Amino acid sequence: MNVFSKVLSIIVVTLLISCDSSPSLQKYYVDSKENNEFISVDLPASILQLKDEDVSEEVKNTLNTIKKVNFLALQLTETNKELFTSEKEKVKQILKNPKYKQLMRMNGGKGNVSINYLGDEEAIDEVVIFGSDNKKGFALVRVLGENMNPSDIMKISQQIKLDGDSNQLQQLEGFMKSIN
Repeated sequence: MNVFSKVLSIIVVTLLISCDSSPSLQKYYVDSKENNEFISVDLPASILQLKDEDVSEEVKNTLNTIKKVNFLALQLTETNKELFTSEKEKVKQILKNPKYKQLMRMNGGKGNVSINYLGDEEAIDEVVIFGSDNKKGFALVRVLGENMNPSDIMKISQQIKLDGDSNQLQQLEGFMKSIN
């Protein structure tokens, strides 16, 4: 075997080993958006607005770290119980990947919520909120950004409103009301 063949073999083996074959949340979103059972809304950061014009520069800077919000929900019905169970399990398996670090988990009588993130604690690139209720369905929210600070995001979450009147936003609002 010549040197070129050895180098080529090493490169191919390295590429094969480094490829992560585990399912990704991005692929799950794309695949699920094609299924009419799901409610899917992608919100650009520009649709997020602050309620009060007199906000600090720190809050404005925090909002600028958010690039996009993806929302995906599956409302449980009599006809989709098996789909609900299998899809909920898929999401749980994806979030078990060690690259997702758990920030918080809440278990209530009616359902569960977990908040995970990608990145390091001071510079988060993605926040994933997964909530499920065995009687109503589940929702998966991805907040994508760049160097987001979780404590700053939590501070401004009460000051953000959605600006828009689309059919998807109305579906989202209806689903969120049904969960409460």
